[in-house]
Amino acid sequence: MGEIVLYAKKSCTQCKKAIAFLNKKGVRYLVKDIVHEPPPRSLLEKVIKAENIYASLNQRSTTYRENHLGRRRTTKNEAIRLMLKDPNLIKRPLIIKDNRAYQGFDEISLLDFVAVPEV
Repeated sequence: MGEIVLYAKKSCTQCKKAIAFLNKKGVRYLVKDIVHEPPPRSLLEKVIKAENIYASLNQRSTTYRENHLGRRRTTKNEAIRLMLKDPNLIKRPLIIKDNRAYQGFDEISLLDFVAVPEV
């Protein structure tokens, strides 16, 4: 099983839920503070899908609102540039395993992503 890296923010409710859930299931992972140790461009380029950029954007972030991202189309390159400038724009938690990404928190799909068998 590949290493799991969880990019989170201490104040993020979804991140706290995901961490508590993974701990309860006994999943091992490495936590990185998404603001102080954001994912590198190379990782964002691999995991963000050009056809669904908005699934990777935190619609509650100031950068999202200030750049009117909800009212206009943006490119993958622009989205990544903005994410690198303000990591709060990245939908959290961002969980990486085997060069695949999972964002947000849903118990069933997260279990499937980390490949933890139901008990």
